[in-house]
Amino acid sequence: MMQLDEFFDYKDRVMSDLLTNKEIVRLLDDDEKGISNPEELVYKQVFPYEYVPETITHGQTFICCDVDIQKVMSKTFLAPYLYIWVFTHKSKIKLRDGGVRTDKLCSEITEVLNGSRYYGLGELELNSVKRFYPIADYLGRVLTFNATDFNRLSPSGKTAPSNRKTGR
Repeated sequence: MMQLDEFFDYKDRVMSDLLTNKEIVRLLDDDEKGISNPEELVYKQVFPYEYVPETITHGQTFICCDVDIQKVMSKTFLAPYLYIWVFTHKSKIKLRDGGVRTDKLCSEITEVLNGSRYYGLGELELNSVKRFYPIADYLGRVLTFNATDFNRLSPSGKTAPSNRKTGR
């Protein structure tokens, strides 16, 4: 494993986990016309980085994700934090069957990710859910999950300096 693979692996895994969930895809379907190929949402409504639309032609719902390394605990372990931003235009906030679109999306995302063993060592843990207002007329939430992952895998593949004792 290469150093900081979490930046790629976590985000790819999140996008896959979210886009294979029928309820999340349905909630991203702002016009409720039915999305036949969820992969088409990538880089349109689902982004592997914090995205805020600049030009808005019509109200939409977005999910973005990113990873930070909050702390390197030791040579062996580090603490990645996974951020998921969920936001929608105020015209799309109310669901037809009642409830708030962003709240329902956060609930579904948490059901998929919280406790997952596919991120880091052990289980991915929900750390916080906070309000998020990216631009005018958009409302949302940011979910933060934390994990523990390897900092370095042994052996590192690096040779010891020539002046270091080898223990032989």
